[in-house]
Amino acid sequence: MDAEYRDRLLSYRASMSLAAEMLSGGIITRKEYDRIDRIIAKSRGLDLCAICCRNPLISPRFRGNMAPTKEGGEGNGTDD
Repeated sequence: MDAEYRDRLLSYRASMSLAAEMLSGGIITRKEYDRIDRIIAKSRGLDLCAICCRNPLISPRFRGNMAPTKEGGEGNGTDD
């Protein structure tokens, strides 16, 4: 990743962090958030299909991309 692209990506992520806080605070709606997302990405020259945009794959709540199952255990929900 070159420095110019990294700077555009960091600018996008910082802007979207503020938008996410406004969304969680009820200041804007999900529809408005999605519109802001498209506008900010376009203004930074980023493609919304890129893996680095939108939602990160790792959730800070669980530090993984899948929530634990209700029953516990591995993928099938049981403790073998």
